[in-house]
Amino acid sequence: MAEDISKNIRVGLFVTIGGVLFIMAMYLIGAKQNLFGSTFKISANFHNVNGLMVGNNVRFGGINIGTIRDIELVNDSTITVVMMIEKNTQKFIKKNTLASVGTDGLMGNKLVNLSVVNENSAMIEEGDVIKSLHPIETDEIIRTLDRTNEDVAVIVQNLKLITQKVNSPNTLWSILMDTVIAENVKNAIVNIKVTTNRTAIITGDLSEIVKNVKAGKGTVGALLTDTTIMKKINQTIVNIKLISDTLAYISGDFSSVSKRIKNGEGAIGTILMDTSFVHNLNRSMLNIKNGSQGLDDNMQALKHSVFLRQYFKKKEKEAQKNKK
Repeated sequence: MAEDISKNIRVGLFVTIGGVLFIMAMYLIGAKQNLFGSTFKISANFHNVNGLMVGNNVRFGGINIGTIRDIELVNDSTITVVMMIEKNTQKFIKKNTLASVGTDGLMGNKLVNLSVVNENSAMIEEGDVIKSLHPIETDEIIRTLDRTNEDVAVIVQNLKLITQKVNSPNTLWSILMDTVIAENVKNAIVNIKVTTNRTAIITGDLSEIVKNVKAGKGTVGALLTDTTIMKKINQTIVNIKLISDTLAYISGDFSSVSKRIKNGEGAIGTILMDTSFVHNLNRSMLNIKNGSQGLDDNMQALKHSVFLRQYFKKKEKEAQKNKK
């Protein structure tokens, strides 16, 4: 009888302790899943959740403030994640908050991070849908690293070939190490520097000349800036044009006159072109010469005549007196 009582007591204690442990476990699990606290529901749409599961945590500012209540596949490009958030954190979460899928540590479980945006916005409310960020996929990172490794391998191979070519004789490296070439390069740089200084001086002189010209100094400056000289030059050009037109008319007249002379028209044309007139003119000149010779002989004869001898002697004496 005593043994039955002892056995029942042990069974009762075992059941009692098991019930207490079960209640404590349920409370801890419920508290972790926000089953017994005051919560509100929000959601976000993602293209890829990267292994996120129901029951995973929701973090805001690095603190767990809720859990994932449901994950629903809406269509081939949209996944809706429903989150249960503690009510006492609602006043800190705004409508423009961004949701992103992250990892708890380096290799931990997936979770949803809520990020604050530095813009004024109203407080989030029950049932709001917040914006999400495209998560970084591990497979994509691995593929990118694989392509990067391949590119690095190609670069290393090219560097190896370049190093081999540089170390070989008769290459650019040997040219760079040649002291004679280095000295020539230094001299060339010095000459370039001297030339640059001279160019700067010439540029300064040209600048001064241009400044003087703009100020109206010198002949060129006066020609370019003095409006009076420009007016005179314009008037001179007009006069030259008028003279050119007059010369053209005179040239035309000379051309007409020469044409008429060539055709034997007018006195000069007759003289120059009429051969009979020239012949008659020659005969007339010959007759005039003969007549003047005869007149001279007659005058000599008159000097020796009895009637006029005394008259010519008197004229000779007067001429001699005038000479004295």
